[in-house]
Amino acid sequence: MSVKKFFFSESKVGAVDGYVLENEQVSLTVLSLGGIIQKYIYRGKDIVCGFDTADEYLESTCYYGALIGRYCNRLKELTIEGVSYPLTMNEKGKNQLHGGFVGMDKKIWDVEAKDNALVLTCTAKDGEEGFPGNITVKVTYTLKGTDLVMDYEAVSDKDTAVNLTNHSYFNLDGIGGNILNHKAYIPSWFISECDELHIPTGKQLPCWGTALDFNLPKPIGQDIKKDHPQLTPWGGYDNNYILRKSEKLSLAARIEGKEIVLEVLTDQPCLQFYTSNDTPKTPMKYGLPQVHHRAFCVETQAEPNAVNFDGKYLKAGEVFNSRTIFRLSDV
Repeated sequence: MSVKKFFFSESKVGAVDGYVLENEQVSLTVLSLGGIIQKYIYRGKDIVCGFDTADEYLESTCYYGALIGRYCNRLKELTIEGVSYPLTMNEKGKNQLHGGFVGMDKKIWDVEAKDNALVLTCTAKDGEEGFPGNITVKVTYTLKGTDLVMDYEAVSDKDTAVNLTNHSYFNLDGIGGNILNHKAYIPSWFISECDELHIPTGKQLPCWGTALDFNLPKPIGQDIKKDHPQLTPWGGYDNNYILRKSEKLSLAARIEGKEIVLEVLTDQPCLQFYTSNDTPKTPMKYGLPQVHHRAFCVETQAEPNAVNFDGKYLKAGEVFNSRTIFRLSDV
């Protein structure tokens, strides 16, 4: 096991370093910018989309590989114990997406390298992007065999909203093509109903027997063009699945490519499944195009916007902890 530090590139927000965390089976390149997973190599294949320079990540609207905070996914408003907080609205001026205009994906994180792990730390000030509380977020990436273990921790000095995830874009056949033939399994009977802004309403809809049902493994492309009110508007899958969990750390998804399998385990209650439904023009690393449905995202999380309908939030001084594991194997 080894960790190698190198200079990645200059950027609009400062110098960005890279760290290569690798063992005999997996090589992982992580950036100090946004904790981005820039490369994820297994069996000789780089299985995550991304770019060659830091500014390309900053200019992209796709959040490639980044740690998302302090609140992932979408919020239309934020009310805690009857107090409303004026969030920044960085998505069409109507809602907040992935933490605002300058979320943690766009910040330089402090990185501490250990024998088989990287400990990344980021802070946000009280009132930043509209959120209450000075908050410190720590994420640890640990390689154990073919497992990438991601441990999340957060603490704030005021009551606040927290929802953390990693936004890697996977193509298990190696980036450059699409993922429509990948087979997906997601143990979930329900998805979050979303409004026209793609914000969960608090209502959960059954997905079994619909185009959104992955309780039996099927190719991602099999039903992606079928008409469904929670599928058609987004041009593909971009849905929050309420997981069927038998224990705290449980299987959230199993995705199978031609030769490589990714299993996602988490203690979080939900999984956002996204299938890259846009087609940006900027080429990715290696000069490869960003084709339609080029990758899938498996974002473990609490139910988005839930702070506004279930009243759960991070209390001042309390410590938020969660764990997600990306596990690779052969077909």
